[in-house]
Order: sequence, then structure tokens, then C-alpha cells
Amino acid sequence: MRLEGKTAIITGAGSGIGGATVRKFLAEGAQVLATDVNETALESLVREFPAVVTRPGDVSRPDDAAAIVADAMARWGRLDVLVNSAGITARNVAADASLEERWDKVMAVNVKGSMLMAHAAVPVMRQSGGGAIINLSSVMGFTGYPTALEFSDGFNPYPSSKGAISQMTRDMGVRLAAEGIRVNAVAPGFVHTSLTANVTRNPEILNTLNTLHPAGRMGTADEVANVVAFLASDEASFVNGAVWLVDGGYSAQ
Repeated sequence: MRLEGKTAIITGAGSGIGGATVRKFLAEGAQVLATDVNETALESLVREFPAVVTRPGDVSRPDDAAAIVADAMARWGRLDVLVNSAGITARNVAADASLEERWDKVMAVNVKGSMLMAHAAVPVMRQSGGGAIINLSSVMGFTGYPTALEFSDGFNPYPSSKGAISQMTRDMGVRLAAEGIRVNAVAPGFVHTSLTANVTRNPEILNTLNTLHPAGRMGTADEVANVVAFLASDEASFVNGAVWLVDGGYSAQ
């Protein structure tokens, strides 16, 4: 088991890629602290996987980020892996929210939340002799929303937030490499999760999303979690500051 003996925090663990990553890490032998703002989702996770430790928290709040890391340290005395999977899209913000409110909310969770969690984790990873941070970017951090879909009028904060994650990953990776802390990211294409469920229910949109990927389909959360697990493992010991596209060829077109 490639993660045996490692301790990990996974944010956004209540569903989607975060939930799939929890399952994968447990199967690979890691001790996992799963966190999410959705306490009901965490309760469901514990029912499915009694071995997982859960803690509700909002990663966009500095006190919550610090408390999540402190909880892991109190339990295990070390932190080896942080997976920043918590994320939202503009569709998760209230329909009557203003442009500025939508922008600020998406940036607060996707960018600020990842930064706060990493900032809290790095000092304890130093104490542990190193570690791995894996951020969740997106193919939308490399491309704009496809014009075949009316997902953006050019002012959607999601692509900008994921572009910021990619650049944060590179900068952190360069700065922390000498301390044995590797920082990488995965950039999924369109994946079947709760974030996309509200649009993929439309058969026409689903067909468009499928055809946008050379693989002929959208991805699954498990396929992304497999790459996250590799980047968290010692097998990726010389991988740092990289953003791994997991997009079925989407960005290669």
C-alpha cells in the first residue's frame, strides 16, 4: 500500500473528488482527517468508512484552517499529506448574488482556502521532515470555458480561481522543495461530481461535454483520485511544482 504510515488531511471530502480521494487514501493505508463545510456529508462518509476521522470546517476562515491542522497533529503528531480539494463554482453561489459577491465567494474558497490550509500545514510538515501538498486546479485553469456552452460571459470567477491555483502550486513548489515539501496539482477536465450534476442532467449539455473530450466522455472522481494518490506517494519523489492534467485529452486539442 503506497500510503501506508502516512497521515493526510483532505478538504472538500464530503463528496466528489474529495470523497473519492478519501476512499483511495484509506485503501492505500493512510490515516485520513476528512473535512468539509457540509457536516451531513461527513456523517455519511463515516458511515461508509468508520476508520476516517472527520472535522467540519470552512477552509476560507483562517481559524478553521489552523484548527483542522492542529487536530491532525493532536491525533497523530505529524502531517505528511494535504489535499486541497475544497472548491465551488459560481453556480454554487446564490442566484441573486452580484458579480462581486460571486467572484469573492469563489476566490475565497478555491484560492484563499487552499492558501490558508497550505500555510497552516507547512510548519508542521517541516517538523515531520517534509510532506506533499496536492492542490485541485482544473483544465479551466489552462483554457477558457468552451463557447459551445453558456457557462461564462467572460466574467466567471472559476477559470481565474483555478489559474491562480496552478500558479500558486508552481511558486510554492519552488520555494518549499529544499525543505522536502513537494507541491503539485491536478487539473481535471469535466468530471461527474456534485459540481457538474446540475448541468449534466441536461442531455444536450452532457453530450456536448462528452464530445469536448477526445476520450469521448467526462471523467470520474476515482480517476482523478488515482493521480492524487500517486502525487502524495513516495513514488512521486521527484515530481514538484507540476500541474498534472487529468482531462481525457481536452487540453491537447
